[in-house]
Amino acid sequence: MTWNDDETRDHVARAEALLSSLAALPEEAVREQVADALHAVVELYGQCLARVLEHTAGPARDALVADELVGHLLLVHDLHPEPAEARVRRALGPLHGAELVAIEGRTARVRLTAGGCGSRAERAQEDVRAAVTWAAPEIERVEVTESAPGALIPVDSLFRAGTASGT
Repeated sequence: MTWNDDETRDHVARAEALLSSLAALPEEAVREQVADALHAVVELYGQCLARVLEHTAGPARDALVADELVGHLLLVHDLHPEPAEARVRRALGPLHGAELVAIEGRTARVRLTAGGCGSRAERAQEDVRAAVTWAAPEIERVEVTESAPGALIPVDSLFRAGTASGT
């Protein structure tokens, strides 16, 4: 049986709630044993997933990587073949005026040039943060700066081939 996206998200939420509730177990020895068992299973599944990727290429591998649930599982096991920068750039693509400036450590810096004011600008920033977090959950902080389009002229555009030296 394959779950649809809503069923998958519900199951992820349930799993997170169950994992969070483990801290409330009254006996420390039981908590430690449960945590050890979970870590062992996660490591085993990670090794299995690594083998699946070793035996998969081309469109099948691309489909696995592109799948939201599988992609996040690959990230959990540090197996995702695509770097965070590429994933973030792709996620920002549909957002008009959003440009990745840099990823430094666990911080992504994004520039918004689409303009807008008040709630519209806030919504654009929220969309950027959501897109980055979805594409690269390992990014812990998203810094969004805004600049009006055309406010600054890039230095490179001031010089044309053959005119920089006055010829």
